[in-house]
Amino acid sequence: MKQPRFPYPLQPLRVPGGWHITVNTLFEVEPGPDTMEWFSSALLLWGSCRDSGYCFNSHFEPEDDPQGEFVLEMGKVAYDRHGKIVQGSDAFLGEFRTRSKAEFVARVEQFMQDPAA
Repeated sequence: MKQPRFPYPLQPLRVPGGWHITVNTLFEVEPGPDTMEWFSSALLLWGSCRDSGYCFNSHFEPEDDPQGEFVLEMGKVAYDRHGKIVQGSDAFLGEFRTRSKAEFVARVEQFMQDPAA
């Protein structure tokens, strides 16, 4: 099956070893009136590190609003010996909001590099 062609490449990210990016719909384009369709998905990025249990997801809100902001939600979970998430172990560590795509990308990379920072 042929991959669809997008008018923008994916946003480059520095992803440390051990991290798995499950969802990546963050394109290398700035939000604006003519580009909001590229920020209207429920998730922009979703990543996790099974070794440490740290994870994150992100979105743009409000959807379809060029004046909106990037939202990064950070968390941590525990895994059992079979690699399944231990029910009730999820901990919300906080969120980061910004209108700057560059600041958003920098914070995502910082979280993956040093989640405790």
